[in-house]
Amino acid sequence: MAVTRLGGRRAGASSEVSGREAANVAVFTTDEALLRTLASLLSENRFRLTGRRRTESLAAFLADRRTDAVLLDLRLPVSTRIDIGRQIRGMARKPSIPIVGVCDAGTSFDARLAALQDGFWDVLELPSAAAELEAKLATWVWLKRDVDGLHSGALLDSETGHYTSQGMKRRLRELTALAQRTGAALSCVVFGPDREPDSLNVSAEALLDVGRKFSLALHHRTRNSDVVGRLESLKFIVLAPNTPSSGAIKLAERFTSLSLSRRVDGDFPLTFSAGVAGVDGRNGQVHACPELLLVAANRALNEARAAGTAQVAVAWGRPSRVEAP
Repeated sequence: MAVTRLGGRRAGASSEVSGREAANVAVFTTDEALLRTLASLLSENRFRLTGRRRTESLAAFLADRRTDAVLLDLRLPVSTRIDIGRQIRGMARKPSIPIVGVCDAGTSFDARLAALQDGFWDVLELPSAAAELEAKLATWVWLKRDVDGLHSGALLDSETGHYTSQGMKRRLRELTALAQRTGAALSCVVFGPDREPDSLNVSAEALLDVGRKFSLALHHRTRNSDVVGRLESLKFIVLAPNTPSSGAIKLAERFTSLSLSRRVDGDFPLTFSAGVAGVDGRNGQVHACPELLLVAANRALNEARAAGTAQVAVAWGRPSRVEAP
């Protein structure tokens, strides 16, 4: 397995998404004309539209809360519509991201009713209901972001039991301060899928199962002193106290190899790569801004994904026993 070492480029921590920013709205349709119509009807200062064609992993897509609302073209083929309804009905919880069906005058009453029964928040006809669509989206996005704010304050993820992104930031500050006082090493390993979920021809349930299996593997196969967190639906982090970069690389290789072997066996429909960043207690830059360690590990993860399948890349640290091929 190749281990890539990155240069010492510095990067600032990413800014939080403001509640006043334009809402990110995904439009599932195969009709480019509909996208243009929506762009002309919805204020670009309030809504940022992104067209999407694939809906195979809708549940996993809805678990990624960077999207604020979903508009779904009800004129899609009947087989696609049935699959979408099945996915929504099969979710463990009702989606808290607004899902709105859009249609035209030719859409039958039965089709509109079926969408509402499947779990759509509303069905609106365009262009006659354009003003209603914009008003409802604004209200629903506001509520959705309020819910996100409540969840972001939670320290533990209810599904996996791992720390949430907010919880990991707190533990990162605590462990960085401890490393600074004791002069010990601290490593950060971030795991992420090698392919975007939407690029895989697998069911939403299979993708959710991947997250559960990888989460359980991290829970059972890391040390008791390691801190495990879930950053996104299929993105995980491990903070390893008293662990130099060479040890963090071995940890990363163990789990990237696991995902590769499970994929070959048919259990995982995708593989995971990892980014590693490690410091010792004398690194004043990270002590002043612990988030820099996570930024560096994320940058390394992006390099690892670009390098191939189940790869490990190192942003910071000087591993003594791990050599690139």
